[in-house]
Amino acid sequence: MANGGWASAASDIVVRVGFPVVVAAVLLWFLLTEFTKDMGQISLRMSENAVAIEKFTAMQNDQLTEMKAHTQELREQTAMMKAWVAAKKRGEYGLQDPQR
Repeated sequence: MANGGWASAASDIVVRVGFPVVVAAVLLWFLLTEFTKDMGQISLRMSENAVAIEKFTAMQNDQLTEMKAHTQELREQTAMMKAWVAAKKRGEYGLQDPQR
């Protein structure tokens, strides 16, 4: 084994324990090292995405609240304009009419 180097050592291990055991050991090593690192990165990105989604949702809620306030203001202005037009049709000029 000392003369053959790493290839001879690997061959001896495969012969002693069997090919399926070696493949299983390599897969286990991969799962415990590389796959775990990848899962850590994935979970970190998912948590960052969750924070970004929370901020986006809060911004959307703020915009919706602002739009509702604008809609209410427009309804009030529309009611005032309807009242003014109705008063003008009746001949009541609460505001100074620039056309007269």
